[in-house]
Amino acid sequence: MSKSPTSPLRVALYVRYSSDMQNPMSIDDQFRVVERHARQQGWVIVDRFADSAVSGTVSRARPEFQRLSEGLATGGFDIVLAESLDRISRDAEHIAGFYKSARFHGVEIHTAGRGKVDAMTLGLSSMFAAIFLEELATKTRRGLEGRVEKGLSAGGRVYGYRPGTDTRGAPVKGKRKIDDIEAAVVRGIFRDYSAGLSPIAIANRLNDEGIPSPSADTNRRSSGRWKQNTINGNRVRGTGILNNELYIGRLVWNRLTYVKNPQTERRVPQLNPESEWRTSEVPELRIIDQDLWDAVKARQAAQKKRSSKINATDRNKLSAGQVLRRRKYLLSGLLHCGLCGGKMTVAGSSKYRTYYCASAKEMGPSVCEGFRGLRESVALPLVLSGLHTELMKPAAYDRFRERFRERLVDSQDAAVDRLQVHDARQGELETSKRNLLRANEIGQDPALLVERLNSVDRELKEMQGKRADLVVPDVELPKNLPELYRAMVADLAAALSDESVAGRAADELHELVDRVVVHWDEAARGHWLSIEGSLLEMLRKSAPSKLDAVRGDIFAEVGCGSRI
Repeated sequence: MSKSPTSPLRVALYVRYSSDMQNPMSIDDQFRVVERHARQQGWVIVDRFADSAVSGTVSRARPEFQRLSEGLATGGFDIVLAESLDRISRDAEHIAGFYKSARFHGVEIHTAGRGKVDAMTLGLSSMFAAIFLEELATKTRRGLEGRVEKGLSAGGRVYGYRPGTDTRGAPVKGKRKIDDIEAAVVRGIFRDYSAGLSPIAIANRLNDEGIPSPSADTNRRSSGRWKQNTINGNRVRGTGILNNELYIGRLVWNRLTYVKNPQTERRVPQLNPESEWRTSEVPELRIIDQDLWDAVKARQAAQKKRSSKINATDRNKLSAGQVLRRRKYLLSGLLHCGLCGGKMTVAGSSKYRTYYCASAKEMGPSVCEGFRGLRESVALPLVLSGLHTELMKPAAYDRFRERFRERLVDSQDAAVDRLQVHDARQGELETSKRNLLRANEIGQDPALLVERLNSVDRELKEMQGKRADLVVPDVELPKNLPELYRAMVADLAAALSDESVAGRAADELHELVDRVVVHWDEAARGHWLSIEGSLLEMLRKSAPSKLDAVRGDIFAEVGCGSRI
């Protein structure tokens, strides 16, 4: 577009306030400054661009800046005017690219404070902006570290907590306080996972119960629904509900550093060396007791041990991920040589499969002298018989009964928590209903209120109907517990003997039995075995239907090493 040499220059105004300023009035203030400067120069304002609450270190996330950049090629204006160069960008690469594009299209860049921007001004401003950002980051980290050492929050909301206050009820920056309702949800997640539920199953339960997720009130684009990653997260990086050490009263800061990817301009987390982590004990913020935390960590470790990465076989790489590696034989990897302690390996096929000491077979008598191989057809009945024998001992049953009682008490606590969460949600719905009815009474548009009122009413009736099922159980052992225990032991032996489930049974056996040591009795010319590990936990997998309600709570541990 051409213009007369005597016509006034056309100017496009650009203003921005960053998320760290958090002051929307800054937009109006900047417009007032640049408009006054444009009038003093005799320029005609032809367009205005404003980005709100967006950092100056990103460009793609600023829609108005993108529109301004595209407008350079249209010939619609001669000058871009901002209050200062850092309003256009704090990133040297971004501002240099914008400057080159503007020059190419014959558009000048001006600031209200320093006038026309040339190459020298651009270079100096970019350098000062980079220094400013580095100094700001250093000072911010120093301040955050000091807050963490005092046990205060370094920023960000953590599910299960709300902002803390002083004795007068005034908010205290960085102080947290346990939110009783959300804390109950957190305890429920830990209990469910410890009892064997998957993160997907836990997320489904929370969504079915209508409990808002952590992102419900912090991210307007969120659906407010729970997802498995919200619960599982990343154990190494400390993300996810199950990995947040604040729940056991330990505040960990600087585990991750967020660095901007220059291609995507998105901040991505990078794990810092553990020596750079900063930890502070805050016992007053503990939500999860140590036994439950340890049980969750033990299950996570077992899950990791049983999983492996596989190559994707499909075009879209959707099949890649964690999968269980099934063992071919029930005793695979469990048998150890009683002479050298090394693992025993199987050789042969069908009914002739035999276990030998791998060290003796592959490295010779200098490492292990070895002994006669143990037929699998002999080893398997011996192991199953040993399991049955140990589980039927009075001491094993006594420990099972006591552990069972403890789990009933824990179930009672879980039921109290779940009832508390339910009642809180029901109370919110009742309040919403009252507010909607009051809005209708004072004359607000009924068409807008009826649909919402009906929705709240339906959800409220559903919640009221569910409450009857949330009964806190009495801590009372079943009278026929000994009979049920014997049935579970029998079911366990039968399940492990079934060849059709050998792979799954092997996984469970490896999770619960540390190892089976094979010894050779030269005088008797026969083998004898000792079983080491936790046995009673296997009963979780074979509990009869009469104990379905507490299936996830039935387990105990017993260590044994007996001659078979």
